[in-house]
Amino acid sequence: MTASFGLRAWLVASVSLPALAHPAFAQDTNPTFGDYIGTIFLGESRRGVATATAAATTELSQEELDARQASTLAQYLDTVPGVTLVNGSTPQGSAINIRGFGSVAGTYGADGKVSVVIDGVSKGQEEIYRTGGLLTMEPELFKQVSVTRGPAESFRFSAGAIGGTVEAVTKDAADFLEDGDTFAFRQKFGYESNGDGLLSTSILAWAPDEKLDVLAFYGYRDVGNRTDGDGTEQADSAFALPSSLFKVGYALSDALKLTASYSYTENDEQDVSYDAYSAAAFWARVDRYTKDTTAYVALDYTPSHTDMINVTAKLSYSDEQIDLDSESVASTIYTADHETTRLAFTLENQAEFVTGAVGHSATTGIEIGRRTRSSIAYDGLNAASAPGGTDEYIAIYAADKMEVGDLTLTPQLRYEHQTLTADENNAAIAEGTTYEASALVGALSARYAISDSFAVFGTAAYNENLPILDDLANATYIEQPEKGRTYEIGFSYDGSDVFGAGDALRAKLTGFQTDIWDVTTYSGVDTVDLSGIELELSYVTAAFYADFNASKTRGTVNGTDDYFNYAPADRAQLTLGKRFLNETLDLSIEATHAWANDRTTTTTEGSATSASDAYTTYTVAAGYTPDHGWAEGMEFRVALENAFDETYRPYLSTVNASGRNLKLTLSKTF
Repeated sequence: MTASFGLRAWLVASVSLPALAHPAFAQDTNPTFGDYIGTIFLGESRRGVATATAAATTELSQEELDARQASTLAQYLDTVPGVTLVNGSTPQGSAINIRGFGSVAGTYGADGKVSVVIDGVSKGQEEIYRTGGLLTMEPELFKQVSVTRGPAESFRFSAGAIGGTVEAVTKDAADFLEDGDTFAFRQKFGYESNGDGLLSTSILAWAPDEKLDVLAFYGYRDVGNRTDGDGTEQADSAFALPSSLFKVGYALSDALKLTASYSYTENDEQDVSYDAYSAAAFWARVDRYTKDTTAYVALDYTPSHTDMINVTAKLSYSDEQIDLDSESVASTIYTADHETTRLAFTLENQAEFVTGAVGHSATTGIEIGRRTRSSIAYDGLNAASAPGGTDEYIAIYAADKMEVGDLTLTPQLRYEHQTLTADENNAAIAEGTTYEASALVGALSARYAISDSFAVFGTAAYNENLPILDDLANATYIEQPEKGRTYEIGFSYDGSDVFGAGDALRAKLTGFQTDIWDVTTYSGVDTVDLSGIELELSYVTAAFYADFNASKTRGTVNGTDDYFNYAPADRAQLTLGKRFLNETLDLSIEATHAWANDRTTTTTEGSATSASDAYTTYTVAAGYTPDHGWAEGMEFRVALENAFDETYRPYLSTVNASGRNLKLTLSKTF
């Protein structure tokens, strides 16, 4: 049920909330103005701007993740410039688009041009038709999420991440243990009105000595069908998401540490549309059971006598399953068990050293892996649209951040060789059919500090998106890696006392041009030409903080003026906030505006790439963490998303966005 109370009443309630947990006010017979607002410190805005790097990177810290109260992993990314969600309110039906790439909106969950990496483990099913994306994991598992737009700094993980890379890091025991603590327990409860959603997470952190640390996490999220701004129910948008994480670290010596981690998330959907992106698109009903397992064992060796050695050896495992069963029709599309497993070994070293006047921070690594894909239908064979087989690969990569004076140069290289082999359960592909391919890709980034405040930067990158197992049945695609070239140029500013004493301003403007040829992802498209601009601003004073970002992208295909339909709509976002009570109370309002988009050749109304109208939404939020009194250590958070109940469909989404949604969370660490 959608919240229907007035915005004014909510604001009054949110401002009054801190007083309920601040008994000292009632005891003070002579309060001054400072007693009510606390001492003002000039801190950071909610999100900083990465002005010290040439890469177009946005990092979401634990503080911002907590403040956003996302219901899905995708919703964390919706506020990053250049990133567009395909839907987003459900874990299975959401996917991401970065600078026009990443998801074939409403059809396939991934196109290979965006990498999603969890704790250094690559994730993501391939082009499985309309069964969902690759962002099914519980958002509460993570303490940090970063998005790199474009290929810069992506070569550790992929040769083909032309669009960008999403890296997420799970929580650690140290995040909940203060100095001297050996045990901590954190409990969080949450509620959201649109869908009557409930959340509970429990975290146990234990470190009996300096050698051993253990974290155990269990969470459960249950959300009913949501409604849009008109009150229309969004069919099949309900989900239940249990999740767990177990992580243990043990210091074998001062230089050697062993870490092991296991996480699991599942999403059980009964009697829902086969199309995870739009319930109205297909009449077939299915039971869809999605499971995600990510595990690794890592050994870190960092001797104190040298900066040349910081070695990590990691054995990682990933298992992603989408099990489909339909009673409405007998079809290898609607009844099939899709599974993608990865087993990989990575050896990586980070070295710090100096040669003459040049300081180096060099990363080198090698990864050997095997990826197995099956999509077994009810007839015992792989579904025709999802061939089964193995992808065995070896990759060698290197990057060196070289600093000399005010100039920083970062060359990167990755060599990758793969062997694709069909298994015995494909009807149209002979068992043992093998294809091999190699790619040598790389980038060169440069940043020059003109002054203490101003810097200019640029990147040139070349990528190859190697064939995937889905291409085994296509004689042209299997021999044709997609190739891309990207150029970026921009400037950054990082200054203080700009408009007044004690303020701070950070800004970064990035322009890019990406050209792709030998395209195999999009029907009827041989080449894609994209260009765009992204702006990020952060401003902090003692009175308030502000974050602003905006992005604009244009794309054409086949060397003509025909639109590239997956280029996102223009969008801007502004967050204004203020911290009170020694920064224990944070009040903010966030406005998002997307311009109308008719740069598309799609004429089918209501599809992901059909023309969209302009819209503006507002989110009002408050977070309060008392530092004394009976509620000391508790965290109270409240947010009203889409405060004016706007009805809209973002471009590249297949359904309307959710209407007004009140979110409440309460957490405490014991």
